[in-house]
Amino acid sequence: MLFGWPYFMTALDVLLEQHGLRKTAFRKELLGLFITSKSTLTVEEIKIRVGATNDKVTIYRALEAFEDKGLIHKVPDKSNLTRYALCHVGCTAQEHVHHHAHLICNDCDETFCIDGLEIPKIKGIDGFVVQESSLTLKGICPDCNQKSL
Repeated sequence: MLFGWPYFMTALDVLLEQHGLRKTAFRKELLGLFITSKSTLTVEEIKIRVGATNDKVTIYRALEAFEDKGLIHKVPDKSNLTRYALCHVGCTAQEHVHHHAHLICNDCDETFCIDGLEIPKIKGIDGFVVQESSLTLKGICPDCNQKSL
């Protein structure tokens, strides 16, 4: 690890503070989980990883606060479950800026943000106003692809 635990906790405090969120132990743990996760997370996956100390209501409230403040965003899922991913630079409480694709792995069913592939901007279409667009790809993630070799 490049930085030790005290630095990591300080970085979590700063990130929560920058987004106007209270710095509770659970929010720090949840944010740390998102930062260290390679893929997106469902509420069930979060519950398993953080243990039985927090109920689903606490998890949902924290996720809602994180999303409202521009810290996480919802992503598509193969089974239509709600998954969450950490936002990148540009998201605020006023606007989520996600012009990237998502890939759903056909082997492990995980959803990944593909930041290197931008969604083309769509201009006016005969009186329609496009407010949001998304691009969902289905394929094999690098880990599953490596396992099949």
